[in-house]
Amino acid sequence: MKREHRPGAVLGATGLVALLVLTGCAGTGSGDAPAQAGASEADEVPHGYVEGAEETAEPQSRLVVADTRTGDVRVLDLITEEVTALDPVPEVDGITGDGRFAYLRSSDHGTTEVVDSGAWTVDHGDHDHYYRTGIGHVGTLEDFTAGGAVTDPALTSLVDGHGASLTLERGALEDGAVEPAAAAPGGSATALPYAGRLVVAEGGSDGRVRVDDREGAEQQTLDAACTDPGGAAVTRRGLVLTCREGALHVTEEDDALVAETLPYPDGGGSRTESFHHRPGSAVLAALSTDGDVWVLDLSEPAWTRLDVPDAVAVSAIGEDTSVLVLTADGTLRSLDPRTGEERAGTALLDTVGEDPAPTIQVDTSRAYVNDAGAGLIHEIDYNDDLRVARTLDAGIAPHLMVETGR
Repeated sequence: MKREHRPGAVLGATGLVALLVLTGCAGTGSGDAPAQAGASEADEVPHGYVEGAEETAEPQSRLVVADTRTGDVRVLDLITEEVTALDPVPEVDGITGDGRFAYLRSSDHGTTEVVDSGAWTVDHGDHDHYYRTGIGHVGTLEDFTAGGAVTDPALTSLVDGHGASLTLERGALEDGAVEPAAAAPGGSATALPYAGRLVVAEGGSDGRVRVDDREGAEQQTLDAACTDPGGAAVTRRGLVLTCREGALHVTEEDDALVAETLPYPDGGGSRTESFHHRPGSAVLAALSTDGDVWVLDLSEPAWTRLDVPDAVAVSAIGEDTSVLVLTADGTLRSLDPRTGEERAGTALLDTVGEDPAPTIQVDTSRAYVNDAGAGLIHEIDYNDDLRVARTLDAGIAPHLMVETGR
């Protein structure tokens, strides 16, 4: 295993305390624990305090990986390189994550296993808080196979890839239990938490999209349609949902939600089912159903089609920077998101599996590509001409992979 210092190593306890004192971390944001009335300054609950978790100075990134042949599941700590083995998930064939929890799908069994990776980031707007805790199994979702996840501090919505969703109480997940949200709509609707509300694509032939409050009461109907809803993502520039018509882009204006449809670049000939990007980024990459590479820049907002034959995996790093594309010959490429010009390339994988295909996971300084054929994970410094910074071994063939702690 090649080793290299990764930016973001954990400070010691003394350094962390000093950092918190120096940064001040002023203000009280969502999720902060209030100070007790009459308590002395020394007895006040620290800003951002989370009971049972260790707050750290930097992101505590981890990879949850699974072997589709054996069902073996591992969690790889990217700071310490420690590997934690979890109970196998028989016939696992898919994985998704929400920043902390990983959801491992078994289509043959019609179930999803929920795993707590024990690492996450809380966005407080002008600053972040980073936490780590124990790793473990949370529970099993019967009769539901998760294909994507959208979350906020109160709710987590899992989307099954067929237009239906399951909304869970976030607090219950954090307490180690799987509990459906009381306000979640029934039927085949896709319900996604955003801006303190639920955006509900009803899934009917008219493509109606409504907004509910957190108690399940309807507030408004959005002036845009979404038939056949698919994958979704939340960014700093709004919620975006894949639909037959294009990407539905939802933003907040004057305490209400507004939406517009962003037609796909091929004029309706194909669509996409999912987005791939660095968490929070307003630039998203996607593979179309015809295998084309599409880039959606929500600052415009506009789609761009890049001419990249034989692409098997994509991900966007962020605004004003590259899009990463893995092609069928095993080459990882860094491309200009507007022109498609190649900025860097590196031969990475000897063999590229098609089912499941590799994935590119991106965080603030590194990208990770799973190499199931070699039984390895490649850590890429995308700011240094796609240099391989480390080669990591989780002890199994990593057919499936998702990063948490970001």
